[in-house]
Amino acid sequence: MRVWLMKRNCSFSPKQVGYFYASIVSFSLLVAGSFLLMGVWMVLIFTCIEIMALTIALYVYSRHALDYEKITIDGKNMTIEKSWGGKVEKKEINTVWARISRTEKHLYRLVLQHADQEVPIGIFVNRDDLPQFERELKMHLH
Repeated sequence: MRVWLMKRNCSFSPKQVGYFYASIVSFSLLVAGSFLLMGVWMVLIFTCIEIMALTIALYVYSRHALDYEKITIDGKNMTIEKSWGGKVEKKEINTVWARISRTEKHLYRLVLQHADQEVPIGIFVNRDDLPQFERELKMHLH
C-alpha cells in the first residue's frame, strides 16, 4: 500500500491565527479606547471596520489552512480524498483503467483520467516536485 498526503503550505496554524487575531484586536481596541477618552470618537468606527476586515480575511485563511489531498493505492484500488474548505470529497478508482496526463491549459497540473471522469490531482505539489510525483504515481498504476 502506498499513500501520498499533500497539504497546503501555511505559515500559521489555526491556533497561531487565533493568538494573532486576539493580539491585533486587543491592541486596536486599546488604541481606539484611548482616542475615545480624548474625545475623538470617529477612530472607533474605523477600528470596527478594520477588525471586521481582519475577521473576514482570517476566517477565509483558517478555512483553507487545513486543506489536503490524500491518494492511497492498495493493490488495484485507488482512493483520492480531497478536503477543500472543510468539504471532504472521496473517489474510488480502479488503477487498471486509470491514466495520468497533464492538462492542456496548465502544463503544471496533473489529471487522473478514469472512464469518463477527469480528476485533478497534485494541487498542493510544488512545481519542481511534480515530475517526480507523476513518475511515482505512474509506477503504481497497473
